[in-house]
Amino acid sequence: MIGAVGGDTYGVQLRDSLGSYGVDTTGVRVLDDAQTGVALIVVDEPSGQNRIILSPQANHALRPHHFAELPAPRPDLLIMQLEIPFDTVLQALSAAREAGVPVLLNPAPARELPREAYAGLAHLVVNVRVGAVFLQKGVRNVIITLGGRGVYYATDDGKSALVDALKANVVDTTAAGDTFVGSYALSVVNSANVFDIDTAIRAANKASAITVSRRGAQVSIPWKDELQ
Repeated sequence: MIGAVGGDTYGVQLRDSLGSYGVDTTGVRVLDDAQTGVALIVVDEPSGQNRIILSPQANHALRPHHFAELPAPRPDLLIMQLEIPFDTVLQALSAAREAGVPVLLNPAPARELPREAYAGLAHLVVNVRVGAVFLQKGVRNVIITLGGRGVYYATDDGKSALVDALKANVVDTTAAGDTFVGSYALSVVNSANVFDIDTAIRAANKASAITVSRRGAQVSIPWKDELQ
């Protein structure tokens, strides 16, 4: 993992929490003169839908020069979102392209991307509010999440389908999207040379259905043995 936290209690808690789950945090910078980014999540009790208020703080300390090249060892997949500075995202995409590392981009919070950002992009995961046809821009696999209606996907080799969502007792939608991306990414890196996007999406749907049935963020994400 690559990121940045402040030299405060939140930073210590986050790094300790990630480490307890086996995440390598040596790439997470600790900035003693900054505060750790925090988010206030408000959940609507009847629907389980959430609203997030974000204060990025140390997240914005990641700059393009930190991604002059990708860190060793060479990653199997680079997973990115847009909660770090935009010019840093573009530099990381460029570094991955030069290194031949496939990229999964979840452009959230949503914003317009320059055309060159899509060139050679292996996987693009967007929600219905920002979904469109990106294949002509160079993306190989486009995944559009539709909430309770399921997931639509299209690939550059002509495959497309709507995968229905699984029925779930929705308590809290926090981390549903993160769980989907994480499960999908796991399918990508475990697929070797034969990647089945339909199977990957169905597995990600199953993981997300478990997440929304629980309260919380990190603690609501299922373990691998729960997905068997």
